[in-house]
Amino acid sequence: MRKKLAICVPHYKREEHLKTFIPHMDEFFKNKNIEYKIFVANQVFPDSVSGFNRGTSKNVAFDVARKEGYDYFCFHDIDMLPEDDSCDYSYPKNVEHLAVHVKQFDYGLKYQEYFGGCILFTKEHYEQINGYSNGYWNWGMEDDDILYRVKQKGLANSTFMNHSGDVDRNFIRLDGLGDYIRINPNDSIRELTSNNFTFGVLVRAEDRFDIPKYLIGDLENRKFIHQYILGRPSFQMGLGWDNSDAYSFGLFNQRNQHSYMWIKRPPDVWTHLMITVDVENQEMRFYLNGEESDSRFGHGSQSPLGFQTPLKKYGGNPYYIGVGDPQKQNEIYFAGDLSQIVMWDRALSKSEIEEYYSTDYPIPENMKLYYDFSNVKNDMVYDLSGCGNHGILNGGVVESESITKISNTTLPFRNRPGRFFSQEHKRNDMVSGKWVHQKDTSINERRFVEEVQGGIVNTDEDGLTDLNYSISKREKLFGTEHEIIDFRCEQEIPNHVEY
Repeated sequence: MRKKLAICVPHYKREEHLKTFIPHMDEFFKNKNIEYKIFVANQVFPDSVSGFNRGTSKNVAFDVARKEGYDYFCFHDIDMLPEDDSCDYSYPKNVEHLAVHVKQFDYGLKYQEYFGGCILFTKEHYEQINGYSNGYWNWGMEDDDILYRVKQKGLANSTFMNHSGDVDRNFIRLDGLGDYIRINPNDSIRELTSNNFTFGVLVRAEDRFDIPKYLIGDLENRKFIHQYILGRPSFQMGLGWDNSDAYSFGLFNQRNQHSYMWIKRPPDVWTHLMITVDVENQEMRFYLNGEESDSRFGHGSQSPLGFQTPLKKYGGNPYYIGVGDPQKQNEIYFAGDLSQIVMWDRALSKSEIEEYYSTDYPIPENMKLYYDFSNVKNDMVYDLSGCGNHGILNGGVVESESITKISNTTLPFRNRPGRFFSQEHKRNDMVSGKWVHQKDTSINERRFVEEVQGGIVNTDEDGLTDLNYSISKREKLFGTEHEIIDFRCEQEIPNHVEY
C-alpha cells in the first residue's frame, strides 16, 4: 500500500509566504506519485501575538496528521521551497535532512550541524525521539534540540575511520589540574615553528563541568576559555581546545599579527588533528580526521588560511604539552587524553596526510618528534623519532585502550541532497555577533546547552508525551485539501514569555 506523506508546517505571521508555499508545493508534487497533504499549524493567542512555540506547532501538525493515518512526515519551514526534482520526498528509510543545498548558503550548509528547512521522518522515528521539545519559546534552539534527540536515539549518520593493524594504543591522561609535559628543544625543533612545519595529534578532549560553555547570547560574561594541547610560551602559538567545543590553532608573525583557525568537534571522542604551515606559500592548513577544514559546510574555518611572514622566533623557549605556560598565574591546563604527538620540519602535502590516516600512521621521512607513550619511564617521555626531543613529565597517567574506530562527527543522514531556495524574510538568527531576538534566544540557548545537553531535561518527558493543546478551528487553504489548524498551547508558559 502506498505510503501517505504529511507536510507539517509551523505558521507565525507568514501569510505572504503561505500564499506562495501552497501553490509552489502543489506544482512541485505534480506527477510525483506521492499522496500528500499539507498541515499548517497556526498558534493563536488569548490576547496578543507573543509566546510563539515553534516546536509545539510542529508537534500539533504531526499529531493531527497521525490521527488521520499518515505514514511519514516532512517538517517544512514555510519559507523553504524545493528548487527542482533533485528534492526527493519519497518514503525514507532513515531520518533524512533534505535542505542540504540551499541557494542562500551558496548551495552548501549554514553550518555543519544545520538541521532545519526540510526534514523527513517516519511515524515510528518521530515517536521514538518524542518529537520536538515544547520547551523553547519564541525563537531559537528547537532545531539544535531535535538533532540532539536524533543522535541520542541512534538515528543519525555516525561514520568512522577504520584502521588496520595493531589498534591497542597507549595514551597519557592529563587531569586539567596541573599535568603537563615540558620539551626542551634541541636543534632539530628549536626553530621549527619559524619555518615550514607540521603538527599532528591523536586527542580526546574531556567535557569539563568546571569550565562554563561559551554561550553566544551571554553578552556580558561570554569568553573563550582556551586549553593548550601543544604550544610555546611568550607570544603563545599552538594547538588547543576551547569551551565552544572546537579545536583551534594559532600562530604569530614578527609584526605580532595573529592567524587563527578552528574546527568544531564534540568532546569525549578520539580525534585526529593535523596542522601544516607552509612559509614559502604563506598558508596553513587544518585537517580533521584526514579531511581539510571547509567553512562552506560549517565544518570549521576556511583552509588554507593565508598569513604574513616572517613568523615569530621563539629561540630556546620550551614546548609544552597540556598547558600554554605553567609559569603564568591562573593558567588553564588541558584535561583529556593524548595518544600520539608528531612533528615534522616540513609541511606535509594533502596526499601524504591522506596516506598517513589511511595506512594506520606510518612514519614519514624527516619526523622530528614522535610520542606514542609506549616508552615512558619515571618522569621521561621518550621521543621515538630518533631526534632526542624527550619530554619531562609533570603528572599525567599512562593508560592503554583499544581504539578500533575513530568516529567522525555524527551528522544527520543527507542521502537526498536536494536544491532548495528560501523566500526572503527577516532574520531570526544571529547578526553582528548577537541574537536578533536576544532575550528569548539567549534563554533558549542556556536551556539547550546547560539543561538538555547537561542531562537535566529528560527528552522522553518533553515533546509528544507532554503535548497539551486545543484546536479552535480547522479550515481548507485556498480551495485545496490542505488545512490550516488554529490551536492554542494549553501547557504552562514560562515567566519570561510575554503576552
